[in-house]
Amino acid sequence: MYVHTLKDWLDQHTTPFVWQRILIKLLPEFRQAGFYLHTIKDETELNPTLIQSINKCLYELYQIQLPNEILYYHLMNQELKGTFHKDRNAYIVQSEPMIFHCHHYNTYLQAVIEDTGDYLNVQEFLISSAQELAYAQLSGYYAQNKLQDVKMRKKIAEDFFAFCGFGKIDLSALTNVGGKIIAKSDHYGIGWKSKFGTRPAEKSGVSYFTTGYLAGATEAIFDFDLGFAQGTQLKCLAKGDSESVFQITLLAQQAGLSASPQEGIYQTYTLPAPADTPVDYAGIREALTGMPLEGTATDGLIDAFGVLLTRMYSNYYTLISYRFLKAFEQKMGDDGIFTACQLLTEAGHVCAFNTFGGIMQSAEWNGLIRPMLKTKEDWVHGIVAVVNALCWGFWEIVELIPDQKLVLKVTSGYESNAYLKIFGKSSYPISFLATGGTGGIMNLIYNTEITQKPTSLDDSFYKALYLNPRLFVSRQVECRAMGAEFDLFEVTHK
Repeated sequence: MYVHTLKDWLDQHTTPFVWQRILIKLLPEFRQAGFYLHTIKDETELNPTLIQSINKCLYELYQIQLPNEILYYHLMNQELKGTFHKDRNAYIVQSEPMIFHCHHYNTYLQAVIEDTGDYLNVQEFLISSAQELAYAQLSGYYAQNKLQDVKMRKKIAEDFFAFCGFGKIDLSALTNVGGKIIAKSDHYGIGWKSKFGTRPAEKSGVSYFTTGYLAGATEAIFDFDLGFAQGTQLKCLAKGDSESVFQITLLAQQAGLSASPQEGIYQTYTLPAPADTPVDYAGIREALTGMPLEGTATDGLIDAFGVLLTRMYSNYYTLISYRFLKAFEQKMGDDGIFTACQLLTEAGHVCAFNTFGGIMQSAEWNGLIRPMLKTKEDWVHGIVAVVNALCWGFWEIVELIPDQKLVLKVTSGYESNAYLKIFGKSSYPISFLATGGTGGIMNLIYNTEITQKPTSLDDSFYKALYLNPRLFVSRQVECRAMGAEFDLFEVTHK
């Protein structure tokens, strides 16, 4: 529990200066926990032992106690941070798989989809996909923990948004008839501006995900059914506004939204340790999954590995990607399938090039992983080991021929997990992120100097890469969604 949460409750239910009196009485316990009067701020997080002591102190002084929703807030907050499941390489929060991706993939994937907005209705599913997931997760969490207090529900929705690196939202003005919501910080707005520059004023705001999250959170907070809240973005950080502003309204008629696919049809597996490299896969996964990668109390952003990270719903990527694919197919038939597959795979390649490139030049990589690396092939193993901590599934190198070929197997990949649950079997490969990502790994390591010296991975460099006659291209040769046991990718020169 944060100090400001406790102080808000005390201000409403007790007399003035109660917090100061508690600090004086419990000063030895605060000091023992490493807190001093001059260091305790509103954003300071109190541990469970201190919370119990504060509750006991309140009873001794005023014969009152903290309600369960406040008393156990810290514990509940920890629960909503989720659990990493080694047996399926997945990070699960209230039945929703969450994965790490950065602003490069988030904004580029959205830009690819948005480019078809003149002939496909993409804005609708860019918003509704987030709405469905936020509603499923938050409503399930509130019900499971018997949380009825609206203010506490709002606080949890705000804190989870920040924890995931999505930014900072203020739900104080939100009521059961809607309202305006201000985001002083928003991952999509800031990430978009960083990658593409200022958004033209005549265009819509870029924060479709945030708009959907807020609509779903509204429905969960006020016990509405899914599809009765609607979100609209009024101001956008990417357009040069000082804050992002959203309007939530209620619909007279329920929109036809869908239930979350949650974990989909996943697999359990134990990743074998490769014998041909000194890279410690298990140690890297253990270290990275144990890192406190969460949004800061100031801006709710995760600035790590040289990129802006998010703990994103894996189903957000799969829902917007496959809804885009199906819309293209419906509009243009086989030509639509081909075009959508190309675009989605390129988004995966951009992700690998920028995300993996940022990781390979980060302090974390240099401190934890680079000491293990002797050859370029070790670099391939090193970044694949990192991927196994991002919760994208189990990534496993089957064959690696230096500067020639990579064959990589993915078990329980998040793309196949979701597709099988939503659509069943496919007649063509559907693991676009993994296809682009495996190609990106080989291009980074064998077609740049990143293993030797710092490399500027800007847009001009990326464009020049495509003129390289030794460009690596990946193709998916086995696909779970087509009936295979696992996903398999083969990367060779074009």
